[in-house]
Amino acid sequence: MPASPVHPQLAENRAQFGHRLAALRLTADWTQEQLAEASGFDRKTINRIENGRHSPSLDRVFVLAIALGVEPEELFRWNQD
Repeated sequence: MPASPVHPQLAENRAQFGHRLAALRLTADWTQEQLAEASGFDRKTINRIENGRHSPSLDRVFVLAIALGVEPEELFRWNQD
């Protein structure tokens, strides 16, 4: 069975989330590897999230926020950049 297409707005949201995650990681002066270690993800997963190819679960959003030392909603504030 072929994969169902992703709604354009969902794809855009996933891309924006990834850009925001990368921006917060860079603000912390961390590499993808450092964020992976702090969050328990592997580096490839961090890369896929930052490039909009993977959408983390809500639980994992909280884990990423804790690792970065920010409130979870900071990961969704991409319109303010």
